[in-house]
Amino acid sequence: MRQKQSSKVRIGIVGTGGMARAHLQGYRALVDAGYDQFEIAALSDVNEERRKAFAAVVEELFGLSPLQFASAEEMAQRGDLNAADICTPHAFHHSVAVPCLEAGLDVMVEKPCGISIKATDQIIKAASKKDRIVAVAEQVRRGLKARCMEWAINHAQMVGALRFLSVTGFSEMDFAAQKDAYAWQWRFLRLLTGGGMAFDAGVHFADMMDFLFGDVEEVSAWTKTFQSVMVDSPELGPQPMDVEDTWMAIITFKSGLVCNWSWSFSALGEKVAAQILYGALGSIRDRGGWMHTFQNGGDITYADGARKPYEEIEAEYRAQLEPEVRERLFPFGIEHDIALECWDFIDSVQKRRKPEIDAETAKRTKSLCLAIYESALAGRPVKVADVFTGKISAYQDPINDYWRI
Repeated sequence: MRQKQSSKVRIGIVGTGGMARAHLQGYRALVDAGYDQFEIAALSDVNEERRKAFAAVVEELFGLSPLQFASAEEMAQRGDLNAADICTPHAFHHSVAVPCLEAGLDVMVEKPCGISIKATDQIIKAASKKDRIVAVAEQVRRGLKARCMEWAINHAQMVGALRFLSVTGFSEMDFAAQKDAYAWQWRFLRLLTGGGMAFDAGVHFADMMDFLFGDVEEVSAWTKTFQSVMVDSPELGPQPMDVEDTWMAIITFKSGLVCNWSWSFSALGEKVAAQILYGALGSIRDRGGWMHTFQNGGDITYADGARKPYEEIEAEYRAQLEPEVRERLFPFGIEHDIALECWDFIDSVQKRRKPEIDAETAKRTKSLCLAIYESALAGRPVKVADVFTGKISAYQDPINDYWRI
């Protein structure tokens, strides 16, 4: 029997790798802030050793001994749960989420909420059929700094009318040196991850593009794999790495804003890391080097050379926040982004409301990432709307065929 809406949400975590541990820290931050409307009641992972080690961490952090299961299906049926937090590799998001939804659980799915558009559609269909909630664990936009910069750009209009954005990251990472680490190994194979970093970490970038600038119209892209690595995958056996390590894309928004997004882990020699937004009054340089745009704030340089550092922007943002807005965005004073995504999921389950980032939102934003691959494969620009609807899917078709999606 399911718990009443007013009772604590009993959560089962599916997949107990590195991202699930990050979620645990988010849940712990909620408890530390005085929020206790949940319990980590069950765990599911095919790897018994990893599952048991994770259970020990749950007991250490929360004083709970969660039930343990080898499959998500068994956990959903026998775990006496309200909700599931899905932290598996991308290929298994839909195959885990759908049975959990069919068992009557609400789910939070780690980004990108399905390895393909069809996979996301299966999740959406299952949720609709059972009138269940699907939240997506996309944390970047939720943090204080990201929300502050969105306000500075779109509400305070600190750099005026927007003109263009340049996001460039060129560096070197030896993929072969990472291949034995489970946390990285699966990310080298398209059948497990759906794509390389343009998809894996790129969905964070895409969500921030949506949050900051709205809908994308068109993408023109080129991708390349320079490195050659053999991966001993537990799921697929020995396979050559087949995801990109380099890409360049021109992204055109419906608003007319244009973004150049270029990235490489095979750029030998000089390293470059710069995210700069240009407007009619000046520019904003992202303080971070990664592709989580403005997660670390940004500094303004005006046309006359005057500067406004992030600290001043944040002070102005905090000063104008109305109490009810502050409580909605940062409940209990929480500013930790993963903790906020966990709170949003729990609160949406209890109140039966739409989470801030649901499966439809995630489908729209990840369509930007998939449009990069579809454009590179087709050798021409593609409309993001055509990727979203499934009209263009040549890159995804082999993935869907393999997993029978």
